[in-house]
Amino acid sequence: MKSAIDWLEDVAGVDIKREKTVSIHGKEFTFYHYPLTLAEQKAANKAARSDDPTDSGIELLIAKALDENGQRMFRADAGPRLRNRVERSEVEKILVALIVNDEEEMPELDMKSDDETVKKAK
Repeated sequence: MKSAIDWLEDVAGVDIKREKTVSIHGKEFTFYHYPLTLAEQKAANKAARSDDPTDSGIELLIAKALDENGQRMFRADAGPRLRNRVERSEVEKILVALIVNDEEEMPELDMKSDDETVKKAK
């Protein structure tokens, strides 16, 4: 009988490389990564030296994004350029792709109110 930790490592281990593709202004940006661990999240939070989740996300992206050959896509000094020279919304798309598992569905936000909700609010 397997121990709980052995079972968890088999089912939710971090040894499977994942491919992610994000549309950036109609062009595909593809990167690879291994699943995020709690230790990596903690290290990214510390490296960000900020409570801002975007800063932690950028640190994670720099540390984890790989090309198809398994080489790091970003140098350690890429953070300032990602923060200052790339559109915020595009960086955030990549960060969401890094963090969200393929099995998880991104929630769709419906910013329109239906007539019934508006009537109840009045």
